[in-house]
Amino acid sequence: MGLLLPSSKLIDLAAGAVLPGGPAAPQCLPMRPVPVLSNRWNRLSTGIESADSPRDLSSGKASIMQTVVELAHLALKWDQTSLEYPDTRQWAHHDVAALADGRIVTGHPDGTSLLVFSPDGRRLGTVSTGTVELHGIANDGPEGDSLWAADPGHKRTPAGPDYDKLQHPGRILNISLSGMAVLGELHQPDLEIYQHKAWSPTAVVRIHSGNGHNGPDTVWVSDGYGQSVLHQFSSDGTYLRTIDGKDSGLAFKTPHAIITRRRSDTTELLVADRSNRRIVVLSADGDFIRAFGADCLTSPSGIAALDDGTILVTELFGSVVAFSEAGDLLGWLGSPLPAEKRRPRWPNQVGALGNTVRPALVAGRFNSPHGICVTGGAVLVTEWVIGGRVVRLAPV
Repeated sequence: MGLLLPSSKLIDLAAGAVLPGGPAAPQCLPMRPVPVLSNRWNRLSTGIESADSPRDLSSGKASIMQTVVELAHLALKWDQTSLEYPDTRQWAHHDVAALADGRIVTGHPDGTSLLVFSPDGRRLGTVSTGTVELHGIANDGPEGDSLWAADPGHKRTPAGPDYDKLQHPGRILNISLSGMAVLGELHQPDLEIYQHKAWSPTAVVRIHSGNGHNGPDTVWVSDGYGQSVLHQFSSDGTYLRTIDGKDSGLAFKTPHAIITRRRSDTTELLVADRSNRRIVVLSADGDFIRAFGADCLTSPSGIAALDDGTILVTELFGSVVAFSEAGDLLGWLGSPLPAEKRRPRWPNQVGALGNTVRPALVAGRFNSPHGICVTGGAVLVTEWVIGGRVVRLAPV
């Protein structure tokens, strides 16, 4: 696709733009307090230490890299070294996606390029995107190797001993991996809501005709860090409509992630409506169907669906929650930290010199899970933290 559309007038975001922390975490009513792990820190291979083994806290990297964890009905091997991921001071805030051939695509922690990995985690290449941040990444279809990327236009970047905020207008890009280039771009709609503040999109997804959807191909964009609305575009990039979620009884508030899934003979959109602490289910045309999770979620940030219909939701404050296909709570891995229990400068920490540094990231315990996807039966989770982390959860 070559979506080179006329650019709308873009205005720099105000200094007080929405940042991804979200509100304080409420109590999850149906959840009892549970340990982050069951009492099983299994030694999976030579050199993997036990739970009470010493860790290299000065570098912020845990020496334990693998263990076995439980999530609802799933027993999973946690591996935080499965990808040849760069070692950097950049504050990662990216997503992750998988192609039909098993290749894995995630953002570089610096936000300016896509990293492409083989199914076994070897780095295959880098695609320069000219972005500020690759916050949302979505496969363009069941075949081929093009992707959609949502760049909200803001990022925390190293500046001397600490981090400054980089601010630009957001972008939605269609990217070819084989061509290693940007194919086209969807531009901000010419709407009154953007007269004084540019959009800041966090997610994008394409709905293909057929396979449960009788309408034409469309693209949905979530302006999650901007006006908290969803925009629908045609496959050629023509703007079609905007929805704000009010037909659900509650307007969207930080619609952070969107995915599609096939259920029965229809295609549905699932929206992680983060600041409303819920998942919203829409038709392929954007009509409200139902919502779930409001009685147990605190900070839903990413969504993925397993082949058996199980829905997995990343909670930015420290967990992954599993729901049935119908939206019933199945279980969780980790416990979201309420605001009063988060360390200073979470998701990072205060260093010895008073600067912001990467925290120790322990295997089996989420710090700030952000993006999520499913590939070959395994689950990949990215974390919003200095240096980033991509965790692979594979069935045992």
